[in-house]
Amino acid sequence: MESSRQLESIALAIAPMLAASVSEVWIVAEVHDDWIQRRYDVVCNGKLVEGVEGERTMNRSVNDAVSALRRDMLKESQEDWHHCTYVLRSDGIFKMEFDRSRPPSV
Repeated sequence: MESSRQLESIALAIAPMLAASVSEVWIVAEVHDDWIQRRYDVVCNGKLVEGVEGERTMNRSVNDAVSALRRDMLKESQEDWHHCTYVLRSDGIFKMEFDRSRPPSV
C-alpha cells in the first residue's frame, strides 16, 4: 500500500527531532487538496511543549508526505479526513489518529 510508504516518510522526516531529552514528536495537521497547516509538539523531559519550529526541509518533507498520505488513502477508498495527529516515540513506535468528525476549515 502506498499509504504505508507515506507513514514511513513522515517518521523519517521527524526522527531528527528525537533528541536525548525528547521522547515523542507530534505532528498536528489540517490537510486539504491544495494546502496543509501543521505544527510540531514534543514531549521533552516528560512535559509537552507545543509549537516547536521545524527546519524548512523537514517541513517540506512532512507536508508532502501527509498530503500524499491523504491522497493515497482516498485512492484506497478509505474515508476522507482533514485533521490528523501523528506521534513518533523515541523507541520507533508511532501512531496516527484521524479526526473525521471535525469539518475542514475554510
